[in-house]
Amino acid sequence: MCSNNVEYWVERGVQHKQVLVRCGYTDPYGERAICDTCSNDARTMREIEQHEESVAADNAWLRSARHGEM
Repeated sequence: MCSNNVEYWVERGVQHKQVLVRCGYTDPYGERAICDTCSNDARTMREIEQHEESVAADNAWLRSARHGEM
């Protein structure tokens, strides 16, 4: 990831609030924030997909061993 910020507009009552999240961190919706620069880089996106697959595999193993997720 890089040090760019990703901009989100989140509802707050009847208004919206701007939330800036650093690229690679969790966004307000529970997903990974990815900036335009990284999303347009095939190598970076491949690394992100591999990391997410590894996390999913680790969590699956932990669930099967009755340890819960991390």
